[in-house]
Amino acid sequence: MTSRRQYSHVFGLSGCVICGISAALVAAMLGMRGESAPSCAVLSEGAPEARCRADAASPPILPGFKYVGVSGCMGSGCHDDEKPTEHSGKLIGDEYNIWFDHDPHKDACETLYDDASTEIAGKLSIDDAATSERCLSCHTTYAPEPQRDDTFDLEHGVGCETCHGPGEKYLEPHATEGWTNEQRGKIGATGLRSEFGLIDTTDLAGRAQMCVSCHLQIDKDLLDAGHPTLQFELYSYNHYIYGDEHGQIHWDDSGVPWINAKLWAIGQAASLEAAKAQVAAWKGKGWDTAAADELVAMYEAGAKIAAKHFGAETPAALATATYSAEACKAAAAELAALAPSASSQIQRKNIAFGVVALAEACFKAGGGEAPAAFRAASKTATAGEEGDAWAKAVREMADLIGK
Repeated sequence: MTSRRQYSHVFGLSGCVICGISAALVAAMLGMRGESAPSCAVLSEGAPEARCRADAASPPILPGFKYVGVSGCMGSGCHDDEKPTEHSGKLIGDEYNIWFDHDPHKDACETLYDDASTEIAGKLSIDDAATSERCLSCHTTYAPEPQRDDTFDLEHGVGCETCHGPGEKYLEPHATEGWTNEQRGKIGATGLRSEFGLIDTTDLAGRAQMCVSCHLQIDKDLLDAGHPTLQFELYSYNHYIYGDEHGQIHWDDSGVPWINAKLWAIGQAASLEAAKAQVAAWKGKGWDTAAADELVAMYEAGAKIAAKHFGAETPAALATATYSAEACKAAAAELAALAPSASSQIQRKNIAFGVVALAEACFKAGGGEAPAAFRAASKTATAGEEGDAWAKAVREMADLIGK
């Protein structure tokens, strides 16, 4: 079984790269939200418990439960052991350590204290980015004060409960061997969320929708004030390999059939939904939507390819769709054919990582690894730099699938 301490596998290589995550990368990955855009984040099953904020999309905050903070995940036999042990069929134990040492989400709040954030806040008449709800809603686990346990601390950044839900009700029982799997079988993801506040992150569609709420949607006035442009592609972000500096994941999806193809396809569909919501929000404020429209067009192209080859259009449907090596190869070829139309680094990287994800799925299904020529081409392609070398590398990757 693959250890959760292992680094994400990139292009068939078990790469082990531990890098410090710079404030600039965190700022680019974790966007500050707007104050009055109409959209809100919901999980894939449309949980009524998700708190719909009046501002732009942000991760769901579940009412009726206390948020205990990251310290609740520590302790003997919990998530800060040095060596992972098997629990309920999975290796657990060092997730907190990985998050603390190698996950950019941990430092998301610190970004709000740097000079760039101070300058952005000043342009928007925000007194202090580090205390502004507009900024904290994505740079921290922003639970309302009445839902904060004594151990909760905003300074911990984007902590465990942002993705896994408030720990008050599930903290003790989920430590029992087999409890989560048993409850998942009895009451499903919806029941886990409504009865215990536990968000089931094995739901890939729900995972994608949580990610895009902070990693894709942003108000235009923030961008105009100097906030880094948000970029998102689920496969590469799920493995923390999108930017120049790589983090370390604390989960292991390697046993999920066709995982990389699913991450790409689900990510394109979820990103398209979020991009369309962003256009509507910008229009509602009278902003020029040209940049937002470009994102819609980009994700629409990817989502159409996913629907054509995997027979589903929504994130939830793509999570249960049928995948095959033949379909993945055909989808990669069609995606690579979009290379000549790519006019920005965001578009180039979205195409490149999509081809890599689909290729990885094919190589894994065939029981082999990516050939050296593919790895060389992928290095050039995923950098997303303008020029003929990039387009050539994308074509080479697609042509090498199955060889």
